[in-house]
Amino acid sequence: MKYWGILLLCVVVLLGGCRNKQEAESLEPEVEQEEVEIIEAEEPEQIEEDTVEEEFPFFTPLSGEPAKEQVLNRPVVVTINNHPLARPQSGLKEADIIYEMLAEGSVTRLLAVYQSEYPGRVGPIRSARDYFIHVAKGFDAFYIAHGYSPDAKSMLNRGEIAHMNGMQYDGTYFQRSSARKAPHNSYSSGGDIVKGAEKVGTALTLEEDNLPSLHFSEDVTSVDETEEAGSVTVSFSSDRQFIHHYSYDHDTGFYSRETAGLRTVDAETSEELQLANVVFLEMPHRVIDSEGRLALNLSDGGNAWLFRDGKRQSVEWINEDGLLVVVSGEKPVALKPGQTWVHFIPAHRGLEAMVTYTN
Repeated sequence: MKYWGILLLCVVVLLGGCRNKQEAESLEPEVEQEEVEIIEAEEPEQIEEDTVEEEFPFFTPLSGEPAKEQVLNRPVVVTINNHPLARPQSGLKEADIIYEMLAEGSVTRLLAVYQSEYPGRVGPIRSARDYFIHVAKGFDAFYIAHGYSPDAKSMLNRGEIAHMNGMQYDGTYFQRSSARKAPHNSYSSGGDIVKGAEKVGTALTLEEDNLPSLHFSEDVTSVDETEEAGSVTVSFSSDRQFIHHYSYDHDTGFYSRETAGLRTVDAETSEELQLANVVFLEMPHRVIDSEGRLALNLSDGGNAWLFRDGKRQSVEWINEDGLLVVVSGEKPVALKPGQTWVHFIPAHRGLEAMVTYTN
């Protein structure tokens, strides 16, 4: 009996273990073996976006560049000091046109013409000459200077041009820089010029029909005499401070400018000027007083050279209602859109003596 009891106990334990194992197996989740279909990824569809080109239906009249809106600013012409102690100057980068001409001796002075935009800080500003005023009148400009020659003062007093002068507004619309000594330290700004125009009663907006404009084209005008000219040098004197070099960059399509080994930059941004056109106008000069001041003939026209796109064009210039323009025969010659630098060359020295160029 004892033997059978032990045997029965073993059977019960064995059956219980099998039952527990089956229950445990029944608790495990069933995993179905699904057939996995491999689908190759398709290239995403190329969605063509509508390319919307920004429209520029207008062009700036004195630089020929595209503009979203019509620019009706009255031109502002500023006399800028070009003495070596005044360099680098402020506001050159924003000018549409820069004229360079002799003031006395071998020292040149600049006239910066602003129409597309008015400058931030501009200067150093120097005194007026009568022929500076004649150039500014050709643009129907608001003329800015600090000081004047006797002839220029008479013209300004007669009201021949709307103007603002540092002799009357030094410390208000003109500020002195502590970084330089007089007379190389007078500056103004676009904001002060606007305030000054309001003070003297000059409107700084013109009607479209009254806007002065020049002729521009991306294409070179066909003229009789054209030569390759990648490098240009003009010598106003033997002093290297008044010998300027221009170099054409075929990659950018513009000229850089250098004087006495230094690139011409804007003092406010340190950006180099990129010139689309470099122009030379030959005209009579004569000394009129013991100070060496000059009179220039801006009326009769004469020979001219235009450098653009790495080429020299032999053309002429004429005075067209006060505006000095380059022509070939009776047809206007197109400037390249962008900034233009214009030099006045004394006729008694001549273009060929003062201006040299190479390929």
